[in-house]
Amino acid sequence: MKRFTLLFAMLVAACAVYAQIPNVSGRVTSTDGSPVAGAVVSDGLNCTQTDSDGRYTLTSDLENRHFIMLSVPAEYEIPARHSLPIPFKRIPRYVETFTADFVLEPRKESSDHHTLIVQGDPQIKDFFWDNSAEAYRDVVIPDIIKTRKSIATPCYGIELGDVIYNELTVYPVYLHNTDRVNMVTFNVIGNHDHDQTTLLKDSLGTMHYEMHLGPTCYSANIGRVHYIFIDDILYDRKDAKESYRHGLYDETVHWLIEDLKYVPKDKIIMICAHAQMFNKKTTMVRRNKNFAAYSKALLDFKYVYSWAGHNHHTYLYTSEPERNYDIDNLTSITVTKSTGALRLNRLLNNDGTPQGYFVVDVDGEEVSWYYLCCGKDRNYQMKFFPPARTGGEYVMANIWAHDNKWGAVEWWENGVKVGQMEAHDALDPDYVDLYATVTNKTTRKYCKPVNSFHMFRIKPSEGIREGEVRVTDRFGNLYTQKVSW
Repeated sequence: MKRFTLLFAMLVAACAVYAQIPNVSGRVTSTDGSPVAGAVVSDGLNCTQTDSDGRYTLTSDLENRHFIMLSVPAEYEIPARHSLPIPFKRIPRYVETFTADFVLEPRKESSDHHTLIVQGDPQIKDFFWDNSAEAYRDVVIPDIIKTRKSIATPCYGIELGDVIYNELTVYPVYLHNTDRVNMVTFNVIGNHDHDQTTLLKDSLGTMHYEMHLGPTCYSANIGRVHYIFIDDILYDRKDAKESYRHGLYDETVHWLIEDLKYVPKDKIIMICAHAQMFNKKTTMVRRNKNFAAYSKALLDFKYVYSWAGHNHHTYLYTSEPERNYDIDNLTSITVTKSTGALRLNRLLNNDGTPQGYFVVDVDGEEVSWYYLCCGKDRNYQMKFFPPARTGGEYVMANIWAHDNKWGAVEWWENGVKVGQMEAHDALDPDYVDLYATVTNKTTRKYCKPVNSFHMFRIKPSEGIREGEVRVTDRFGNLYTQKVSW
C-alpha cells in the first residue's frame, strides 16, 4: 500500500511538472528585425515578458484560451487593420502547441502627447429600424472625422461598449463606419454586444464580439499611459429571468493583476470598461464582483482614470480623501450615448446631453478633456432655460460635463456677480419637448426623460430679464453664456 501511495504521489508530481511545460512560444521583433525586449505577452489569464532576444514562452490552457495578446510597448505603433487594433493572434482549435510571433513598427516620434476621442453606446441596430445606424453614420462619424482632421498629435478612438444593440449581424456596419475616421479605435464589450440568447455560459455569449473585434480583455501602452480594456459585464445567469451582473470574473482579476505587475507605479492607468467600475453618481460600486480585489490592484498607481458608458448619461467625479473612498487617485468618467437617447437616436440624450463624445488631451502626465457636441464647437458646454421654459421663477442651466472639480457656477446681472447657481437634479426642458413628439409606444418606453445630474438653477433678481452665467472647468477654461427672456 505504501509503495502504491508513493508511486501515485510520483505520478501526480510528474503530471504537475508536465503541466507547466510551456506550450506557447514566440518572438517579438521590430520591423528591422531587432528584438523587442521586455514586451508583455498574455493568453488572457497569465502574462510573461520577452527576454533580451525578444523571445517568450507561456504555459496556456489552449482548449479554453482564445488569443495570445501583446501589450504593445509605448515605443511602437499599435498594429491595426482597417482601424481595428490587432495586437493579438487567434489560437486555432485543437492545437497542443502554438507559436505567436509579433512584428512591431517603431514610432517615428514620441507618443507622450496624444489625443483620445472617447464615445459610448452607439447601440447600432440595422438600418431603417430605430435611426441608430443612421445617426452613427450621418451625424456622429462625420463629426468625429472633422475633429480628427483638426488634431495634430497621434490620435486614438475608444468606444466604451454596446457598439451594437443585440443584432449580432451588424458588427460590420459599426466597423465600416469606424474605419471612415482613419484612427485606431479600441473597443470594449458591452451587455448588448453579448449573444443574449446564450444564458448559461458567458464565454459563449462573447463569441460574435471576439470574431469581429477581438479579445474582451487586453492592454496597450501609449506615451506614459497604460491602457486597459476590460470586460465587466457578467452573463453567467441561471435563466432568462436573471439580469447580467457587473464586476470582474476571478480569472479576469487574475489577468488584471498579472498585467499590472509589469507596469511601473508612476504610470498613468486608463481603465476602460462598459459599466462604471468605481464611482456612479456619489457612491462607490462596492457590490461589483471582485470590487475589493481590482481596487487593491490599482491602489499604488499615481493616477487612475476609469472610463465607462452604459448608463446613457454624463457623469464625472474625482475621488476626494475626505469621502473615505478606496482609491484617492481616481477620476471616474461616465460617457453618455453618442447617438442620442435609446431607440430615439436624435439630437439629445434623455438627460439633455447632446449627441457627442469626449476629446481627451494626454500630454505626459497632464490629462484634460472636454465634451464635444455634434455640430458645435468646443465652447458649447452648457445651455440655459429662462423662467418661461422652466415653468417657474428659476433660470436653469444644463452643464453636461460638470464635475466636482469645476468652479462655482456664477450668475451675473448687469455685469455684476450676484450669486451662485445651486445644483438641482431636474428634467431637461429641451428633451421633454423632444420626447413629446415621439408617438411610437415602444420608443417612448425606452427613451423617457430622466433627471440630469448636471442641472443648476437660480432665481434672478426682481425685474431682471437677462443675465450671464460664468463657470470655469477643472482645467481653467472659462465658459460664459448669456440668457434673456
